[in-house]
Amino acid sequence: MTSARLLRYASFLSGFNYVVRFKKGDENQNVDCLSRAPVKEKFSSADQHFGEEVNQICSQVIFQISSEAITYHNIRAETARDSELATLIESLKNDAEDSQFTLNDGVLFRHDRVVIPASLQQQILDELHDTHLGIVKMKQLARRYVYWSRIDSDIEKLVKGCEQCAATKANPPKAPCHPWDVPDENWDRIHIDYAGPYQGYNFLVCMDAKSKWAEIKAMREAPSSMNTIALLNKIFSVHGFPREMVSDNASIFRSQEFAEYCKANGIFQKFIAAGQPSTNGLAERNVRTLKSRLLAASNDPATMEEKIRRILMRYRATPLGCGKSPAELYLNRKLRIRLDAIFPFKLKPTQPIPERIRSFHAGERVQARVFIDNRRLWRFGVVVRKYGQRHYLVQLDTGRTMKRHIDQLRATGVAKPRKQVTFGPSRSFNVPVLDAGRRSSLPTAESGPRPPGSAPSSQQQAGPGQEAAGPRARRLRMPPSYLRDYILH
Repeated sequence: MTSARLLRYASFLSGFNYVVRFKKGDENQNVDCLSRAPVKEKFSSADQHFGEEVNQICSQVIFQISSEAITYHNIRAETARDSELATLIESLKNDAEDSQFTLNDGVLFRHDRVVIPASLQQQILDELHDTHLGIVKMKQLARRYVYWSRIDSDIEKLVKGCEQCAATKANPPKAPCHPWDVPDENWDRIHIDYAGPYQGYNFLVCMDAKSKWAEIKAMREAPSSMNTIALLNKIFSVHGFPREMVSDNASIFRSQEFAEYCKANGIFQKFIAAGQPSTNGLAERNVRTLKSRLLAASNDPATMEEKIRRILMRYRATPLGCGKSPAELYLNRKLRIRLDAIFPFKLKPTQPIPERIRSFHAGERVQARVFIDNRRLWRFGVVVRKYGQRHYLVQLDTGRTMKRHIDQLRATGVAKPRKQVTFGPSRSFNVPVLDAGRRSSLPTAESGPRPPGSAPSSQQQAGPGQEAAGPRARRLRMPPSYLRDYILH
């Protein structure tokens, strides 16, 4: 801050034509000598105008700080009595060195600020403290008008000791949250908190501090220590007991039952400061996230359990700020979701089996294991197709198709039986089944019609413990129309 006197002096010199030349201080002592020379009896018009301007400025400063108890005369009288200021005034009169202090009519100034003697400093402080401006505003006001050594510390001491200022004092600036130490392993430290009630449910939110893996349990009952322990047991049965558990100071977590539960399972409890939920920010942030997701899904007709399941699955599969999802950090793998179905799926080729095992080829006759009425039976059939190394598709002689393991098949040389076709109640024909799958051109008649009430042949009758000839009852076949006039002899 430039002295007002120097500014005025520069303005005065601007009316002259002069050249500034450098001269060492040792050779320039006459300047200081002349500046401290006695005042001349006769002033020039320029000096008189300059002195009047200085006196006017000093008078304005005194007028600003003057009151009934503090006047220009009081300041001059107390300045003369102050021993410290008297020494300073004496040095100004006799010392040739330039100083930031000036003396005007018995009142000492530092630049454009009045130097207040010690006896009047308390009254000036009271005047500055009027209307309880506060520390910062009082300092800004004091730097315009008054000065003494340690004025800033005196202002701070006065404001801090004022009861009215303390009652109306603003809250201190919030300190940045101190981050929790990252645990060495997953599930070493968890943060828990309750959310709700929302739509008749209360939600227990449990977060892993390292991987940010989330677990949410919903219940309709009001939270208590016992049902909280029951929910935590469901979570811990999957993930195990943590080393540390951080929670707020709710009575649910402070109760004797909950403390004994944690002690019995080797869990160290940590409680945050009362009324400072940001300390448990990991759980609090996820509580807010859960509420916003449930509010967005309020029109969804799904059940609450289904909503929570979908929210958790999508959260665990979504990457965090580090670029990895909670599933990758906790399970060391990506969580497959429906979006993964857009990528093509390729089956890996089956590795060849070094040991030699029996096998079948398509069209080979086999016996297949079937299960009928809790009984294991063997039925004849033919191999249709081979799956991999151990499984085959088999078609039984009855027409039924099934998939069987190689341990449920065995080779056989029994040929497929002839298929019998019956025309009406009076005649039946045996149609031979050829290997090429073609039927003979003409059916062969049986020796004669079966008498009414006679037992069926041995090939048609199923014995005890045996399967019927086909998957359904044999239908009645009618003779063709060209045999309608055929007469039996």
